[in-house]
Amino acid sequence: MWAHQYGRQTMTWKQDRGGSRVDRVIDDYHLTIGDAGSDVELGQSGKMNISFGRGGSDVLTGGVIDDAFWGGRGADFLLGGNGMNYLDGGAGSDVLLGGAMDDTLRGGDERDLLSEGDGHGDIEGGKGDDILMGGRGADAFVVDRDSGNDIIYDFKPGPGMFDHLALRDISPEELRFEETAFGTRVSWNEGASSVLLVGVAKSELAQNDFMFTDDRYLLQPADASADRLQATSFAKEEGGDVSAPAATGATDPSAAYSFDDFDVKYGSARADTFQATGDRDVFFGLAGDDKLFGGAGEDHLEGGAGRDVLDGGDGGDMLKGGDGADKLYGGAMADGLMGEAGNDTIYAGAGHDMIDGGTGNDRLNGGDGADAFVVRPDSGNDMIFGGFDAGPGAFDHIAFEDILPNQVSVQDQSNGVLVSWSTDTGKGSVLIEGVYAADMSQDDFMFSSVEGGAFVNNPAITYAGTDLLFI
Repeated sequence: MWAHQYGRQTMTWKQDRGGSRVDRVIDDYHLTIGDAGSDVELGQSGKMNISFGRGGSDVLTGGVIDDAFWGGRGADFLLGGNGMNYLDGGAGSDVLLGGAMDDTLRGGDERDLLSEGDGHGDIEGGKGDDILMGGRGADAFVVDRDSGNDIIYDFKPGPGMFDHLALRDISPEELRFEETAFGTRVSWNEGASSVLLVGVAKSELAQNDFMFTDDRYLLQPADASADRLQATSFAKEEGGDVSAPAATGATDPSAAYSFDDFDVKYGSARADTFQATGDRDVFFGLAGDDKLFGGAGEDHLEGGAGRDVLDGGDGGDMLKGGDGADKLYGGAMADGLMGEAGNDTIYAGAGHDMIDGGTGNDRLNGGDGADAFVVRPDSGNDMIFGGFDAGPGAFDHIAFEDILPNQVSVQDQSNGVLVSWSTDTGKGSVLIEGVYAADMSQDDFMFSSVEGGAFVNNPAITYAGTDLLFI
């Protein structure tokens, strides 16, 4: 079904498994939608590339700006290039390659190869037996009860928060440790799922190599011959799991595409309201003060210019505010939330979230679950007003990008601890309300640009939680 409304330039497009391809530029985005065959989509270097491979074995490549790719069915090749990219392989045995910055990589149900490249990546292979590589920089390798039997080729272990396993819906007592000729195999779910840490000996593993994303646990050291470990629980309710105020009605999109399990909509220069559908929502507000709502699926919402409100709802969502003072609500499960330019407010909600306020002075709330609060030299002066569970046990942490340990200072204020930095390229800070230096541990600080390393500028910060596990 095609429709075109003259004057407002409204376009809708319905497609099931067949139909023609789409290749068009909408504002700052280059949108491509494949068909049932094998497609090759080459990204435009000056645009944000949004590509859907759909059926067949597709090749989707990006440029120098943030890109988002969904491979769909078939054995796909996704190359993000530079920028902060989102790559979702979908069904089939896929190859996903990130680039020079922080990327989110998601495999599917079959055997995938995921390589994040530089930056602080969030890497999840899915249910198949996958090969995972983080590249340079600190990475979170996300696994759950049904992750299959994965292989990680460049896991950097040891004291100092850096590469880590982010264990979702897995309890500490389930873990089994086995040293093999190729490295250490960590298994769970009665051996049905595992990761092989290639080249890593049991004796190299430390407490902060293991993050339990739902509640804070600290594995306790044991004899070198042990194959399982005890854990101390620090579980608590962090709160902050709120949703955006409901908005009634919906505006007509300037462009809309519905296919497979996706609904794609683009707004206009006015204030748009897009309500959640029963599919995976991929919404772009463009200009104007927009309100974009996702549903139960894995949604992708980008506000663009203006004072936008984005609510991901349930499911693992990606939310990007764009220019302007935006409000982002992640909802349940693991989300990626980027405020970008402007003074933003972010409620990450439950789950293992990646929170990046961007430039501007932002207000951040991690909610329940383990979260990474990403800061850079030009991040501004932010405030974390909830959802930061400090202390021993890899959990909530500040992830420093292009900031070194000796460029950071920590000082108590009347209402919390002020973490500030000064580099050749910028200065900034983050105030953590209700948390003080004596509450914090080394694993509350991740320096993504170096291979581990301790924060040493405040003696009140404990080293507890950084011990080697097998002694």
